[in-house]
Amino acid sequence: MLDREIYGYDFECYSKINWWCLTLINKEQRDKPITIINDRNQLIEFFNQHRDAIYVGYNSRQYDQFLFKGILDGMNPSYINDQLVEFGKKGYQIVRNAKKYHLNNYDVILKDRSLKQLEAYMGDMIKETDVPFDIDRLLTEEEIEQIIAYNIHDVKETLRVLYATMDDFEAQLDMISMFELDMEMFNKTKAQLAASILGAVEQHTLDDEFDITIPKNLKMPGKYQYIIDWYNKPENKSYKLPLKTEVVSNSTRQLVTVVGGVPCVYGYGGLHGSKDNEIFEGILVTMDVASLYPSLMINEGFASRKLKNPKDFENMRDRRLELKKAKDSRQKPLKIVINSAYGILKDINSACYDPVQSNNVCIAGQLYLTELAARLEDLCEILQINTDGIYVRVNTLADVDKVKSIAKVWETRTKLDLEFDVYEHGRLVQKDVNNYLLIDLDDGHYKCKGAYVKKLSSIDNDLPILNKAVVNYFVHDIPVEQTIRSATELIEFQKVIKLTNLYKGVVYGEGKKVKVDGKDKIMVEDGIPLKEKVHRVFASIRPDDKGIYKVKIEKGKKSYEKVSYTPDKCFINNDDIQGVTVPDYLDLQYYIDAANDRIKQFLTKEEVKIDETPNVLFDFMCNSKNFYEFLEKCNSHGITKKVLEGYLIADCCSVYGKTQKLLTFRDYFTVLYGKEKITVTTLDKKITDNAIKQIIIQCSELSKSGKSYNNLDYKKALQLIFDTLENTHINPYEIMEMQVSKFNEVRYRDETLSTNRWFVLNTRNVVSPNIIIYNMDNGEIKYQKVRRDVFKILPLQDGDIIDVIKTEKEFGKKIIGKDDEGLNIIAADITRENDVITQYDLVFRNYGNGKSLIPESEVC
Repeated sequence: MLDREIYGYDFECYSKINWWCLTLINKEQRDKPITIINDRNQLIEFFNQHRDAIYVGYNSRQYDQFLFKGILDGMNPSYINDQLVEFGKKGYQIVRNAKKYHLNNYDVILKDRSLKQLEAYMGDMIKETDVPFDIDRLLTEEEIEQIIAYNIHDVKETLRVLYATMDDFEAQLDMISMFELDMEMFNKTKAQLAASILGAVEQHTLDDEFDITIPKNLKMPGKYQYIIDWYNKPENKSYKLPLKTEVVSNSTRQLVTVVGGVPCVYGYGGLHGSKDNEIFEGILVTMDVASLYPSLMINEGFASRKLKNPKDFENMRDRRLELKKAKDSRQKPLKIVINSAYGILKDINSACYDPVQSNNVCIAGQLYLTELAARLEDLCEILQINTDGIYVRVNTLADVDKVKSIAKVWETRTKLDLEFDVYEHGRLVQKDVNNYLLIDLDDGHYKCKGAYVKKLSSIDNDLPILNKAVVNYFVHDIPVEQTIRSATELIEFQKVIKLTNLYKGVVYGEGKKVKVDGKDKIMVEDGIPLKEKVHRVFASIRPDDKGIYKVKIEKGKKSYEKVSYTPDKCFINNDDIQGVTVPDYLDLQYYIDAANDRIKQFLTKEEVKIDETPNVLFDFMCNSKNFYEFLEKCNSHGITKKVLEGYLIADCCSVYGKTQKLLTFRDYFTVLYGKEKITVTTLDKKITDNAIKQIIIQCSELSKSGKSYNNLDYKKALQLIFDTLENTHINPYEIMEMQVSKFNEVRYRDETLSTNRWFVLNTRNVVSPNIIIYNMDNGEIKYQKVRRDVFKILPLQDGDIIDVIKTEKEFGKKIIGKDDEGLNIIAADITRENDVITQYDLVFRNYGNGKSLIPESEVC
């Protein structure tokens, strides 16, 4: 396989003038680029002569290969380019005959990285051509030369990325060779190859994503049973919190608790627990589970149920271990396939897609490690519990043997293998579970994790001097200033920035804070526009140097935003900086301060801001005879109307009455409290209810001038007003929405409602429609399925209020075997019966700007 010719390749296409060029460079002859310009026949001739070659591109799987195949097929490359770039179509939608041309394409693209970014990391020139892609006239000879020069440059850089990731390339070839796959498969991703190698058969996915199976060999101590229970609660059968539109960092459904003295977070993405912002020294022991996820997939039967023969996966794992033990390189492609088997369980485009198995694997790993931590917590100090391991500190070496003894019993029962490392004189510098240094103080070797301390590569080379300075400080006790001032190469100080599509451009200039419509904004006067999207930035001490700012257009107005992690004064160098030494105007102090700040972040605990307002309000409630006294206490302690309003809407003061009554009274309280008189004008303006006006008039005296009411007994008036107000609620949707906002749960109940009225907390419609609903009468929460054809007619969304008219009992489904083609044979699971909603009324929906009841319910 490795004897095949390897060509780097890249297309440039100027669609408005129907001009294209392609540069190809043989991996072994980088000084002999081949450029084809607007010549389909030359491309056909080259392809016919090099059909067996491997063509390496950057983003070529999505772009270049389709230009290549389309031109071979006689299509207009400008049309292909516009459909791909301007309209975002998929290549096979455009080039219908793509499969006719067997191009051995290999894409070296790295996730979330452009080629220019990687070029910047490697220290190469990252300037872009001056010829705009939307040019609408014939190109000059000079412009053509420039385009070709940049095209050649990008192909050479693509080959450099290939060299930096050669292990991945060779592993892909090894997978093709070992499993005797057709070379057409080489264009697939590793995940796609893994699904094919594992023997996945395309078939229907069962609708059981949250039917979690607790591992059979788990023996969780009773004190931690609540962690298992958390996964079985209907309200937790969702990845996101109620009413959230998507899963993001602040909306993920999680259980936050303490295990073995360590704050831990559980969920559907792994276990994370650590004692943060501390340094631990002494006898440190690390226990990492070898191949945790593959082992669970085999031991517990959690491999994809779409595999034709799941036993093949176990055989592959065993074969890989044999080869690894024999130090046989053939274990590498097996390792890729085995390790890919978990990730593709939630890849909806994979033949292995089986999301419940992914959840089973992840949760089983968390629970097993929790059990181990629970059995160790009385013997040692637990420092960290992560997805596949535990770090502890013990008092004596004898305790290490006790730890191993307890662990051995656990290993035997769970069929999981622990890999131990013992640091007799160790140091753990721990920012959090994902950022730490584990150091052997005897020999200086260390293990690291996290952006601030990781070992950087040539294609991940952002501010390397800071990583070096932090590691030297913690591992070798070298002062930060010494590391930074002794560095001589400019590339060590580079900060690489990339402009995203959210911004219209980048300018180099001096930003100043100004007030615009009462808000702080940054304005940049006389900023110099920069055409490139990627820049290499350095801190400067030159007084005339400026900063770098992103340009954004909001509502037709231009605004600026300083590029994150860049200095106020900087210089930009987008030339080749390999071997370039540090200039005397580089601001070394900037980097010293930045490194010290990173060290501070490692050692300084983040201040946890706790909103004490709920506790304060609860205390006021406990010590107030009525709502008037409650508001009086709020007023005297500076609880603003705005802050209080949210809790009133959330029905937190229901002991005094319903929300509408309390909100209305709160408004009257704001107008009258502490007032000994009120003018007739103010009374008419702020009090529109005549009955309330009469109460105020009765509790005061009209002045001789007739312009005000004096000697107002505001306390008596307010008490009478409260008794007069009708005890009603606001729209229940607003109450429940606010409760979710404040507490991530609903507490509202109205016993006058029928038991079939429900508030939709979460909806999910991936395999089949499923919803989590809250009963507005009794507070019950259910995880329910909805019949697909009914949901299709009237799709539900988070926040809907519905009346469930009809449900039917339906047995779950289980796999009882496979046919000769590897398709699952499905039968009813009589041990599992589900309620399926088959008819419902939509009572209320939040339409965004206006919340209104639907006048006539839509019925399914």
